Amino acid sequence: MSFARVILRPRFISIIAYTIGAICVQAASSGSSPSAITYPRIGAIPSINSPEVQAWLKEIDLSGSPLIGLNHGVPPDCPAKIDSSVCYWTCQGCAEDDVVACPNPNVWGLTFDDGPTEVTTSLLKVLHKENVKATFFLIGGNVVQFPEVVKAELEQGHHLASHTWSHHTLTTLTNEQIVAEMKWTEKAIEDATGYRVKYMRPPYGDVDNHVRFVLKKLGYIIVDWTGDAFDTDDWKIPMKQANVSSVTTHFKKSAATYNANKSLSKKGFISLEHDLSVETVRVAKELIPYGTSHGLIIQSIPNCLHDATPYAAMNGVVKGVNGSHSTTGSSGMNTGAQSQKGKNDMVTSTSVSTSAGASRQHFLGHALMLSPTILALGPIVVAILAL
Repeated sequence: MSFARVILRPRFISIIAYTIGAICVQAASSGSSPSAITYPRIGAIPSINSPEVQAWLKEIDLSGSPLIGLNHGVPPDCPAKIDSSVCYWTCQGCAEDDVVACPNPNVWGLTFDDGPTEVTTSLLKVLHKENVKATFFLIGGNVVQFPEVVKAELEQGHHLASHTWSHHTLTTLTNEQIVAEMKWTEKAIEDATGYRVKYMRPPYGDVDNHVRFVLKKLGYIIVDWTGDAFDTDDWKIPMKQANVSSVTTHFKKSAATYNANKSLSKKGFISLEHDLSVETVRVAKELIPYGTSHGLIIQSIPNCLHDATPYAAMNGVVKGVNGSHSTTGSSGMNTGAQSQKGKNDMVTSTSVSTSAGASRQHFLGHALMLSPTILALGPIVVAILAL
């Protein structure tokens, strides 16, 4: 954002114009664009030594954390032996009280990870045409780059949730690093939209009881998906390890098998897709009509769970979260007790990170977005002052 290209008269005019223009951008971005805030480096695990993280840590009691060793690798390799108390979703298939399905039959919990990206707007058009709502698990670094896309997701009735700041494997991080990952993402989404999220999905589904302990302290509801059958693996398409046809065929077979199984079909399912590329959008464009034509009710995660308060706070107003969230009952659906301590009293800053690898992580190295309308004010201000 620079107005130096404008033909200037006295030098002080350019300084005044630049200052006023910057104020205009920051004022216009309040509640809609987090670009004026200093955030951690995109794609990097946030430092735990920043004033913001230190303030957040003071609000959370992390004593009593399970003594579970940290894993290594992205994504981590499964250890040869894992104690049952670890409850490792990735390697043991242990979900503890994570959300892994929708409690009602014929319900498809539609989710997309790793956005927002350059193709998310195209995906939103598909969802609008099909008149369905989804949950978007957002990477904090991407939110900072595409705040207007996040606003559009919310305005079109979709549900926003967290997918951490840098998409790093959480079982390899310390408690404090997990707090930093979650709170910076939480802040980025709230700065962009005014909404404070309470649902999250661990990158790679990499979660154990050490990670769950911290996430619950932060008040989060953890959402996995309904096993490998409904992990579409669409992320492999940009890497040339799959194609649209193989991905959609896999999903259709999984849906048919699920519905034919009397035990499984007592509940709905949650799928895992991504808004990563033109091809992954094509997957959604094919699968959503398939689902509706086969009698599936497609919903966002809070809707499929009958959660009337899908956010922890909206525009600064803390919602009526009672400290637990459970739809277990007769459906057998586990969503877990979620403590809100340290969540509703987070420090709010008045000022106003997706690593690459051979697996699912990716970088989106785009410049921060600024509204063209606001940028256009710069030359106007200069012209007025130069009169």
